Amino acid sequence: MLRDIAERMTELVMDRFAVSDASFELDETRDAVTLYQRFTFLRALFESENFQRALHEIIRRPHIAWDTTSESVRAGAGIRADSHILRQFTKGGSRSAWPDGSLKSVPSHFNRAQTEATHDTTPNRFVKFALEHWVRILGDIDRGLSKPQATPATTRGRREISAVKSQLEEVLHCDMFIDVGRLTRFPADDQVLHKREGYRDLFKAYVETEFAARLSWQSSPDVYGAGQRDVATLYEYWAFIQLSQVVAEAVGHTFDLSPLVHTRPDGLTVGIRTGIETVLTGEVNRLDRRMRVDLCFNRTYRRSAASVSSWTRPMRPDYSLLISPASGEPSPFEPIALHFDAKYRVDFVREIFGVDNEGENAATSESSTRLERGGALRDDLLKMHAYRDAIHRTAGAYVLYPGGDDEGERRQYSEYHELLPGLGAFVLRPTDTGIATGTSALRLFISDVLDHVAMRLTKHERSRYWLTETYDRSTLWRSPQTRTLPTLDASVLLGFVKDHDHWNWIRERKSYNVRAGARRGGVSPGAALLSSQLLLLYCPSTQEIAFARIVSDAEEITEVGMAAAGYPAPRGNYWCIQIQWLTHEHWLHGLTSQAIDTYVRNRGAMYGEPIRVLWSDVMSLSESA
Repeated sequence: MLRDIAERMTELVMDRFAVSDASFELDETRDAVTLYQRFTFLRALFESENFQRALHEIIRRPHIAWDTTSESVRAGAGIRADSHILRQFTKGGSRSAWPDGSLKSVPSHFNRAQTEATHDTTPNRFVKFALEHWVRILGDIDRGLSKPQATPATTRGRREISAVKSQLEEVLHCDMFIDVGRLTRFPADDQVLHKREGYRDLFKAYVETEFAARLSWQSSPDVYGAGQRDVATLYEYWAFIQLSQVVAEAVGHTFDLSPLVHTRPDGLTVGIRTGIETVLTGEVNRLDRRMRVDLCFNRTYRRSAASVSSWTRPMRPDYSLLISPASGEPSPFEPIALHFDAKYRVDFVREIFGVDNEGENAATSESSTRLERGGALRDDLLKMHAYRDAIHRTAGAYVLYPGGDDEGERRQYSEYHELLPGLGAFVLRPTDTGIATGTSALRLFISDVLDHVAMRLTKHERSRYWLTETYDRSTLWRSPQTRTLPTLDASVLLGFVKDHDHWNWIRERKSYNVRAGARRGGVSPGAALLSSQLLLLYCPSTQEIAFARIVSDAEEITEVGMAAAGYPAPRGNYWCIQIQWLTHEHWLHGLTSQAIDTYVRNRGAMYGEPIRVLWSDVMSLSESA
């Protein structure tokens, strides 16, 4: 985990701060981690495939420079002619006769320039410096382990150190380093070290090891002092880096992580310390809906007027993913929040959620809520429920854990049949390769969440809409199940339904649509029928009719959005309205779909064209049927 954090932060330092701001020192004086922790980190680095490949590339194709020297040569020694030599024929000074030559005399001596290749370059000096620097660190570790009384552990440690040290010294004994001098300044701006294969990898490795030794995550400077390490806290920081990369890939845009790094007079420190909120922001367009995505670390939700806040006690999930409409989005929606907690102590997902056939007694017993190791079991599940219940607009709460489950092992619970709202857990575990186990499943989930929020016709969005209408509007809708007949001048939209599939979709989604735009049967944005109060549906192919109240303004949804909502064979854009079914069949006594279809045709409308009438017209049609 420390390696992954250091590598990600090193990339940021090299890319954003060009290393020149890093104030790296040539000597090792700090004690941010113990010597053996440094050795473990260094050994993993030296044994990595990237490091070995970088050394091989440097030795196979080292950087060279060309040194030009000048020597004095007698005129009769035989000199290859070039422009430099030819210009010397006319210079003054000692000359010698040239019998039978084109000139009476020539210079007695010529200055001949000689060019030779050399490995004594700044990039090679840095490579030698880095290798010697690491050898010195290994020597310090070895001397530190030799002071206490020898134990099997220290003996094994010194043997491991000796093996790694020998490998580095063997590289230093290569011929290319024989004539390489000492590094006189830190080459932070050297383009060979930044761009050339092999050299860039080794330069990055050096910056990474130095940066790892300078990590300071909490407000207390002693967090790693004397070998003490809060692994659970380190996992929280590591998981945040992984989650930020997963969300960035889902959004399709790289987060600016520069706020995580702060310069200071004596070097660099990472800024995501305990109690300090960090927010990464981006925008994404899914299904023609622009959304703002905020990934928050250490955000505390208190009682306030904010859209996402706690209505009881303060709550602070490890991470929160907030999805809200982007600025200027024409189809706004209620924001949602997903919360994640990193639980290093959890080994298996069943420790949080139990097993499917677990008995009720076990679920309520104290022994089932605790791990034998002392870590929380069902308490984590209860905490997820607390986030869901206490923090307004929370649509999901999930646990990230590194335990022994396979990557595909995940547990998700949906409150209803849609993706959200829900609870769950995901494996997220560091590996030797640097590619965390579980990122693919987490990436797929985040992508599905963005699609879910982008779809306008989900029941989840409908429920959020009505929850807001119920509690936030001073003027509430009249009950849809009122027993009072509509007034005679109430506007009614006569809505045609093509077939059984379209009828079922309308019934399921509680949404009706008409064509938008200039195509045949299309309705313009300002059409009066879009502001109707009631909806009378008729389907000639199935002989069905239904009555509903229109409860929302019309919203234009693209063909892609309709397809994502499961609409049968969409073609172009549609105006969609939300409806509430009315169950007073006696209001429509005597009406048939065929009678409504004939009435629409007699009014000169095209087949299937929606029209707006008054409730008095519907009553007249019912009486004449």
